[in-house]
Parts: sequence; structure tokens; C-alpha cells
Amino acid sequence: MALDKARVLLAAGSVLALAACGSAPARPGQTGPAATRAPAGTHGTPALGSCGPPPPRHAWAVDVTTAGRILWKTPLATRNTSIPSTVQPVAVGPVALFAQDGVVRGIGLADGHPLWSWAGGQSVYGMWRWGGLVAVLTDQVSTHSRLTGLDAATGAVRWSLRLPARGLLGGQAATADGGLAMAVTSGVLQVVNLADGRVRWQRRLPASPALAAAGGLVIYGLNGRLAGYDDRAGRPRWTVPGLPQDPVIQVTAGLALVTNNETRGTAPNPVTAVVPATGRIAWRFNSGEQLNVLSAGPAGLALDSYTPGRRLYLLDPRTGRLRWQAATFVAEGTIPLVTRTAVVVVEGLQTVRLVARDAADGRVRWQDLLTEPPVEGGPVGQAGPLIVLQGEPGRSGRPAPLAAYQAATGRLAWRAGMPAFVQPPPVLLPGAVLVQPGDPVYACATAG
Repeated sequence: MALDKARVLLAAGSVLALAACGSAPARPGQTGPAATRAPAGTHGTPALGSCGPPPPRHAWAVDVTTAGRILWKTPLATRNTSIPSTVQPVAVGPVALFAQDGVVRGIGLADGHPLWSWAGGQSVYGMWRWGGLVAVLTDQVSTHSRLTGLDAATGAVRWSLRLPARGLLGGQAATADGGLAMAVTSGVLQVVNLADGRVRWQRRLPASPALAAAGGLVIYGLNGRLAGYDDRAGRPRWTVPGLPQDPVIQVTAGLALVTNNETRGTAPNPVTAVVPATGRIAWRFNSGEQLNVLSAGPAGLALDSYTPGRRLYLLDPRTGRLRWQAATFVAEGTIPLVTRTAVVVVEGLQTVRLVARDAADGRVRWQDLLTEPPVEGGPVGQAGPLIVLQGEPGRSGRPAPLAAYQAATGRLAWRAGMPAFVQPPPVLLPGAVLVQPGDPVYACATAG
């Protein structure tokens, strides 16, 4: 990826004080896999006094090169009464799609010019690309939930599917062959073709949010069992018993990693690795702590523990063998970057640092003090030789820092101020990094 051509694409909400207040971020590994995990906690300050008309909100799509130069900044219209959206932008050829307050907009990547817009509902809950189409899920938790296929170049509706009453449970999982698996609250597991919106198959099963897709299968967890279904026809392929009653499934490093969503306090929470194609248990790792699956890369699989200890682990994903561990506090909600040579992670509770640890032994190669905290739920990203990290504003009304560091040394390469709070996670694509809109909303203070 040429450095002068690579971009960082952002969508930012302009008023930090309008974000939904009082929500807490979910620990990775405690709420579901990447496909099903609940959005990260939003930030905000409640409006003081009685609730009047909401203040104006603003949002933008911003294009920043990996040299730190802002190429364009395009306003995105907002609705003051909408449910916040945390949907990642999607790039299809020369067009980027941004979801903001129930409206999807197509924006030209070359110059930031708005190309089209489509209003689908009160809120957009997900977007999935298949070829030149993007499937958009609107109003998921409602009686009018719908999946719509849009032509990415023009915004034209190619198909529309009304989803069953009472909406969907948890998240969705995209299959490698253009299907989208979803769990209906009434107790149906089904897969829809993203190309035409047709239902491939459905099975009546007790409702569960534990859903993933890998290895040509849809993987569903419930009542201590994991089951794999053929993603084309829905035929059962395997069942694995002896797992947590309320499982969390994360597909990474070619494995379905299962933890317990019900674990509280200091009870151990082991990680069980299941091979998606066969249902075979490859290994179990149990440190006697609550373990969270963070991320994987060429050097291995990163986990952390929150209680009773605070440690970072790197495992061999093939065997589950521990490669190294470090006594450190991984900043809550952040997702490390695992490369061939290093694990780059945000560490610390009061004093927060960006740290690169050697992939071979976990020793600190470099570290940099972060004057602004990173966005909760945001990953440490990589764009060529740079490590990219989105930060929060120091206080309401201040720019949100987007910073890039040299991966080899940790030296700050550049720093760009975004017009307002930006909530990732970014999506790494050839030549670009797409980051979802902030979608802040108005919130009123309530009596104690």
C-alpha cells in the first residue's frame, strides 16, 4: 500500500455532550464474537436541568491520508431523535457508504462528493457487502425490521426483505459465500442470500445470541452445546456438548473460541477452541481467571484476564500452548494489533500507554504515553508502516486526536484533529481505513 495513496476515512459526530449517557463498555470476550458483540459503550454528558429541544447535532465524513493530511470533510445530515448507530462504513470500488441516523449515504472516495442517499428507517444496525451490493439492516429491534439490498454505485434498491415480527436477537454473521445468518427472537435460525434477499433455509430453534459463521458452517450455541449447520442447506453437521450454558463464540485464527457469558466475580472462565469444519475440540486454556479473547495475528492469539489478576497472554492458536504472559492492565475495550514481530496494545488504567511487546517473549520494545485516552472498543490499527489509533477529546468541544506512530520505533509520525468525537472501530481496506460514525444523541439528566 503506497503511503501517499493510503487513506484513513472517518465519520464523526460533532457534539460529545449529546452522546447517550451512562453506558459502560463491554469487555471483549464477554458479550459475543465480532459478528455478534454489542457496540462499544458511548460517551456523553447529560443535559442539565429540564429537557427542552435538543441542541443541533452535526456529523462529517473525513478523509485523511496516512501522511496526516485531510483531503476532504463532507457533512452528514443528522436527526435529533434517532437511535445512535455504530455501523462501520463500507467501501465498494470508488464509493464509500456511511450510515448516519437511519440514512445510508454514498460518497465518492476521490473527492468526498455526495452521490446518493437512502432513508431506510430510524436506525441502521448493520451493512454487509456482496459484490456491488450492500445489504442494510434497519430497525433491528422492532416490529418493522427489514433487510434491504442497495446498489452501492447508485443507491437503488435491488431487493427488500421484511424480517419476522419482534425483530432479531443479538448480532448477525456473514458467511463466506454471500449469506447472512440471523437469529429471530421468536426462535428461528435462518440464512438469507445477500445477492437477492431470498431465505436459503431456516430452522426452528430456541433463541440464542451466540451465533457465528466459519468453515462453510453457521455455528449456534445454546444450553451448553455448540452446533454446526451447513450454511447452504442448513443440515446439521456436528454437535459439541460440555460447553457453557450461555456461550460466547468468537471466530478468529481459524477457530471458534468459546467462553462463558455468565461468568461473574472471580470464577474462572476458560477458553475452548473448536475446529469449525469438524466440531473437534482443538484445545482448552484455563489460567484460573476470567479470560477475554482479544485478537489474533501472525504471532499468535492474544487474551487478557480482568479478575482476579490482570495479565496479557499470547497463545499458539494451533495448540493453545502459552507463548508468554505479562503482568499488565489492558485498557478496557481496546483491541490489540498482533503482527509477526509484535503485539501492540493500549495498557494502563490511570496512566495509559501505547505499548509494543516483542512477539517472541513479551518484552517491551517501545512505549508511548497517551495524553488522551483511546476510544473504548477501538482497535489498534495498521496502515503500512504506521500504527493508527483514534483518541477521545480531552474534554467536550475539543478535537478528537487521530494519531499515527512508526511501527518500528513508536515515534509519533503525525497527529490530526478530527472535528468531534469519533467512535471506531476502523475497517482496514486496500488504501484506506474506514471508521464508523459517532452518532451522538441527546440525553437528559435524571434525578438521583
